[in-house]
Amino acid sequence: MLRLEHISVWYGKHEALHDVSLEAAPGRTTVILGANGAGKTTLLKTIGGLIRARPGGRILFEGKSLEEVPSHRVVAHGIALVPEGRRLFGEMTVIDNLRLGAYTEHARADEEKQLERMLTLFPRLAERRNQMAKTMSGGEQQMLAIARALMSEPKFLLLDEPSLGLSPRLVKDLFSVIRKITQGGQAVVLVEQNVHQSLRLADHVYVLENGRIVRSGSPVEIEEDKVIQQAYLGIESEREMSKQYEAPVTGGGFYNPTARNLNPPAPKSAAQPVKANGAGNPGGFYNPFARSVSSEKGDAAPQAGKPAPRRVERPKSSGGFVNPLARPGSDR
Repeated sequence: MLRLEHISVWYGKHEALHDVSLEAAPGRTTVILGANGAGKTTLLKTIGGLIRARPGGRILFEGKSLEEVPSHRVVAHGIALVPEGRRLFGEMTVIDNLRLGAYTEHARADEEKQLERMLTLFPRLAERRNQMAKTMSGGEQQMLAIARALMSEPKFLLLDEPSLGLSPRLVKDLFSVIRKITQGGQAVVLVEQNVHQSLRLADHVYVLENGRIVRSGSPVEIEEDKVIQQAYLGIESEREMSKQYEAPVTGGGFYNPTARNLNPPAPKSAAQPVKANGAGNPGGFYNPFARSVSSEKGDAAPQAGKPAPRRVERPKSSGGFVNPLARPGSDR
């Protein structure tokens, strides 16, 4: 069991974490959600021993206190961090990077066994075993960073934004590997911006906001929270958009629901005003700031007691885009 009790971290005069308490159970996936700058990376670095918390807080792992333990000893206790940005040794091969992960005493005894396990878990690394790390793709480098951390045989794996910069296909493969890691008995503490994928993987979720834990619960509870839906899932925003804008009947092409209608249909009665959301647009791209070249139904008839409107000549064009502000040139 990994437990944090009343952890606070300051950078000079800025408080990055305030009185944070959480628990991560063995063999389970604990997800930390939060916007950029919420303190997620600081939280993982504090657990990993890279940043010191203020006196008064406690980091307990299997009943042992880790607040004053240096980072290399934290790894020896069974906690490994995969930092954001991978931090590989680019001039070294895949195999050499993996072997560096097995530097702890208990991991060195099973180095060859762990190496074969990593190459089985990540088949792409087996194909690239003699390749320089810096020449690999972003997804391959991320796999190598995770495999290197697993070489130390950790009981808890801390992952900081593992899907950052990866294609959707590689993100799917990566989360599949993380699921296999937890199925093998190792626990994962995951910081991730991909909320939908994280909730599918999580056993328990904490929401971090401005350095404070503001919500926690099961993935179902977090997903049904309206504040979370609006802030992270976009569900509420999509519902409001669907209520605000009715689907127009168009003839095809690009439609801008927030644009003003160029030729709005005449209202059936005074009780039925023309809607301003563009419904009735015959389709195609509409520029709300462009001046109309000509009316669709021709010039309006003069009303009694008012002068006839100035006639706007329809430009002769063979098709394409007409610029109403351009000066006429010579036709050939």
